[in-house]
Amino acid sequence: SIFFQFIIGFGLALLFNKKFPGCSFFRGVTMISWLLPVTVAGLLFKFMFASSGGIINQFLMGLGLVKEPLDWLLKPGLAMAAAVAANIWIGIPFNMMLLITGLTTIPGNIYESASLDGAGRLQTLFLITIPMIKPAIMSVLTLGFVYTFKVFDLVYVMTGGGPGSSTEMLSTLAYRYSFSEYNFSQGAAVANILFVMLMAVGMIYIHIVTREDEN
Repeated sequence: SIFFQFIIGFGLALLFNKKFPGCSFFRGVTMISWLLPVTVAGLLFKFMFASSGGIINQFLMGLGLVKEPLDWLLKPGLAMAAAVAANIWIGIPFNMMLLITGLTTIPGNIYESASLDGAGRLQTLFLITIPMIKPAIMSVLTLGFVYTFKVFDLVYVMTGGGPGSSTEMLSTLAYRYSFSEYNFSQGAAVANILFVMLMAVGMIYIHIVTREDEN
């Protein structure tokens, strides 16, 4: 999820950082997936990936890629793919907006100087753009990891952690232990593990940012 969210979000950030007719409108439309409540987005994707009448199956069958409807939410591998696709769609606008904010801090005269020196688009991207927005990239990746790692409502609405436990997350596991099986001690243990892991990620991020500020 994080890989595709970042790549697509970065591409859209580069696109919408340029001025063209309808730029503001299309950027606003892209934000819809982030503005929707996650439970609503989860329900939308649940209906889209439904075995009977789901638009994803209809689209694939229309293209001739599959001969019969796929049981997206009833098979372990397909259920995880559906959840990942939904999470990517939700997270793209967040990545895009943070990266656009970073891109706006780059002075335009740097690109003009690079162009006069004969730098191509790839050289400009990898030698100027990416290094100068490295703090924004670090923030996007760290927050993206945290949001994805602790996801609950999306998975709970789409699959409930199933089929079996193929899409079980630590958050849904803690919920199941505590409120379905009433095993509060195990639920608390899973929640504490989730907290410790995310805290470790936060500490690593703070260390990296602090070191770069000192440099």
